[in-house]
Amino acid sequence: MPNLKKKLKKQQKAVSFLLIIALANIIYFAQAENSDFWLISESEYNTLRPENTFIENLSYGSNNGPRINLIQPKITDKVSTPVNIYLRFEDSPTGSRPNMNSLIVKMKGLITLDITKRVEKFIDGTNLNIEEANIPKGKHNILIMIMDMDHNYSERLISFVIK
Repeated sequence: MPNLKKKLKKQQKAVSFLLIIALANIIYFAQAENSDFWLISESEYNTLRPENTFIENLSYGSNNGPRINLIQPKITDKVSTPVNIYLRFEDSPTGSRPNMNSLIVKMKGLITLDITKRVEKFIDGTNLNIEEANIPKGKHNILIMIMDMDHNYSERLISFVIK
């Protein structure tokens, strides 16, 4: 009987966590219809980064695929919201073109939030140009992953703080 109670408690916690994620998505889509474009909402940010959580700036895997160049924001400058995020994807070292259909964009934190569908409309050729994106104040880690036409993979973690 005690094991059953423990299992039920774990299931309740898992369901609660999933409800929080679902609520964050509902809030996001409600905001998206009624306001300017939000790359990530305040509630999603809070889900990603509860207080006192520290995320180490990790170095990510292979870079044999397309070169990922951050044009904006200049992360050495003060970054404020709304922010322009402009990335240029260049041919891989082997000369293979970027496959923009393979692009994946994720917000990294305590959990990972896939925002690829939100940013697809900002793809222009081999560029990702998000203008005037509202992002809550705080530290943000955006993981960009892409392959070239020969299936060589690259990723880049972009970290910046919105003041």
